[in-house]
Amino acid sequence: MQKKDNPLEQMAHLAGELTEVAIAGQAVGLRLLAAEMQALAHLMPGTVAPGQLASEAEIEADFDNMPV
Repeated sequence: MQKKDNPLEQMAHLAGELTEVAIAGQAVGLRLLAAEMQALAHLMPGTVAPGQLASEAEIEADFDNMPV
């Protein structure tokens, strides 16, 4: 970080760096949330492997076995 003479410029630079860190932290949190949602989606009844379609009977059978 280079030294700036004006305290206002120093504060503006620091605020910019803090904003970048906050944005990066939010991006990491959102990627983690997306991974958790994908993992949970595979545990839900009625989900099938990509490229495969479940029949209506299979979907209904999965929902009949759902815990309440």
